[in-house]
Amino acid sequence: MKAPDNLKQYHEDKYQEYLSNQRRTMGNWNDPKYKKDHEHLGYCHQHYLVDDNNKQIANYQHKKYCYQYNQIDNSTQGQDKKYRKANKLTNFKNTGVIYQVLVYNFCDGNNDGIGDFIGLKNKLDYIDQLGVDQIWLSPIHSSSSYHGYDVINYCDVAEQLGGMNAFIEFLDQAHQRGIKVYLDMVFNHTSYEHPWFQKALAGDQYYRSFYRFVDTKIDDDIKQDDQFIRDKYPVGNKVPTGEHYLARFWQGMPDLNLDNSNVINELIEIQKFWTAIGVDGFRYDAIGEYFSSEIETKNNFDEIKIFSLLRKASKDITKDNKTFMFGEWIFTDPLKALKYCNKESLNTIYDGYKHWTNTPDIRTTYDELLNLVNHYHKKNANWIPLLNNHDTRRWLDVYREEVLNYHDERIHEPLTQDQLDALKLAIFNMLATPSFPIIYAGDELGYYGSRNYGDPGLREPIKWKDSKQNCFFVDDKTNSNKNHVLLTQSNSLDCAEELINKDNSIYKLIQFICGLRKLNPLINKTDPKTIIDPELVVDSKDYSSIIVRKDYQNPNKLYMFAYCNYRYKNLELLKISRDFYFKPLFLYKAKNNSWNIEIQQNGFVVFELLKK
Repeated sequence: MKAPDNLKQYHEDKYQEYLSNQRRTMGNWNDPKYKKDHEHLGYCHQHYLVDDNNKQIANYQHKKYCYQYNQIDNSTQGQDKKYRKANKLTNFKNTGVIYQVLVYNFCDGNNDGIGDFIGLKNKLDYIDQLGVDQIWLSPIHSSSSYHGYDVINYCDVAEQLGGMNAFIEFLDQAHQRGIKVYLDMVFNHTSYEHPWFQKALAGDQYYRSFYRFVDTKIDDDIKQDDQFIRDKYPVGNKVPTGEHYLARFWQGMPDLNLDNSNVINELIEIQKFWTAIGVDGFRYDAIGEYFSSEIETKNNFDEIKIFSLLRKASKDITKDNKTFMFGEWIFTDPLKALKYCNKESLNTIYDGYKHWTNTPDIRTTYDELLNLVNHYHKKNANWIPLLNNHDTRRWLDVYREEVLNYHDERIHEPLTQDQLDALKLAIFNMLATPSFPIIYAGDELGYYGSRNYGDPGLREPIKWKDSKQNCFFVDDKTNSNKNHVLLTQSNSLDCAEELINKDNSIYKLIQFICGLRKLNPLINKTDPKTIIDPELVVDSKDYSSIIVRKDYQNPNKLYMFAYCNYRYKNLELLKISRDFYFKPLFLYKAKNNSWNIEIQQNGFVVFELLKK
């Protein structure tokens, strides 16, 4: 079957047809109804806390701290905004599994085509019943683009996502279910539209020092304020300055000068603001880029000092050290970033390089796993593996290309059960490890979006039974770069409600192992004492497909996770039954015999082992 010539248009037409029965139209991220006047946004996001009916109130635009866009003179316009503190976390579930959500593509709660906190709050039972205990929200702030990584206002929630009050209501409900919520903080750079940068371009020396301006382009990290960028953004003055500045990612994301104490003080106040609101932790974007350009210096600050100051900012609010702080690490071996982790800095970084993005063969030997866990344990850090996220190809897309030889002409073909089982097996393996694994929304449904549709192809919306809840919108700030956020390849799948209720669904597997992790929380710990050599419990031709976990507080009980991936048609495990009783807890494409265990390709098992 030949692929259509224009895949994006093909799927857009199909989805328009799907929505036509509901008389819905495509949402527009840049609709004027979402527009805020960023001319009056404050520069200093400082706040104070007051006691009002036993509620702590965060106010980040109080006249004592807040400057105006065009008047740096402490004058104020309009009424200060006040937000109540969210309710505290109760009955933390402690399953040690993180769920990554892109709010804009998860669930539309107000029928405008864009996901929001109204819809996300309404779907919290779906997330809760999956079994995860932590939600990582990709950026939610007012920004120049739908993805949120070009921030305009760090202390606000995008109107497209429902605004601040809708976020706090969501946070209340998540905490009530024992789920922690983490925000994505983009401190490496801002939007070109950010008031700091616009003031810097206008010649304000104080705000020029917030960025890195140079006289001329010395390498590709240096970009220019030219006519293209002026025309792209609604910044008023359309005459470019010709200034050169550091913007390592691209022209619309100028890098902050993180060696400037005034910048760091701003970031500290931002951290305090969100901690006071009640979020439980932070994921820091692009930490490997903080000082990576040739022109950047570390005369006053480095990564460890910055994160130590941010941790202190949260501790000043919470009066404890429970705020969870983790950094993004995707381009090199994550062990190189562990130097940034300690009890007064980052808790950990996530492993976006080695385990297991772009890696269809997810097997790991006992020695490799032990060595990895030892490195993290020495830093008192949790290992955070993942299969994919908003920036990477879906794991199934990689598997179909590299293992099954699916290329461009076949990417739109529907999934087979064997392919879904391969993804199920990869998630099974990840959940068995001594880690805080990340489930990217859609993994539990078998999503397999491709970069053939650009970055939005990696960020397909969840498909719900009620089509009014489905997200479908365009970000068309410029005609030259429209981003269509819509279901592409994964539109061939059933709606989420039907998929999760199928026998042997991925969702049900995650539920089961999360339940096991909750009952045995030491499974979650990145501790070498919780893993043992599989050769002690079974004989096999492939020990890299077996992970054996133990509760060192109950050394007589073990859990064995084993599988057979695409490298073999079947795998046999011979029980060392002279030493252990083998109790099956979960079998898929497998058979438990008195003396051995037979596992078919893409099958897996969980056994409880008791010492004799």
